[in-house]
Amino acid sequence: MTTLSAALVLASGSVGAQPMLSSFGDDMALLFCSQIRHNNSYDFRNKLREYRLRIRDIYPRVRCNGETMIQFAQRNGSFDIGRFIAHSVLIDDLYEVGDANWIRQLPEQNTIRQAIEERLQQVSQ
Repeated sequence: MTTLSAALVLASGSVGAQPMLSSFGDDMALLFCSQIRHNNSYDFRNKLREYRLRIRDIYPRVRCNGETMIQFAQRNGSFDIGRFIAHSVLIDDLYEVGDANWIRQLPEQNTIRQAIEERLQQVSQ
């Protein structure tokens, strides 16, 4: 099994992809992006378990429409899965991919922003 090592660009509004990963990685990234777009956290978690992956292992490497998985969830109104991802990724990854700064453009009452801010506050305590 190969690891995800590059970005996948999911065509906006379509199921097709412009793959940049190995065959296994393309399929996995497309699957995760599709589940995020449809706010399908149940299947998202099941696929992670099925392939024995952790979200923190794939999060920095998978891109959907050039965005991080959290940004893609926000853009598609997939707040449940966005919060799940925000609570599951490493805090260092939130900084590395830019999500820790990106949330500043979201309204304060946004649930994804609140989830990330909670994570960041845990570190500062």
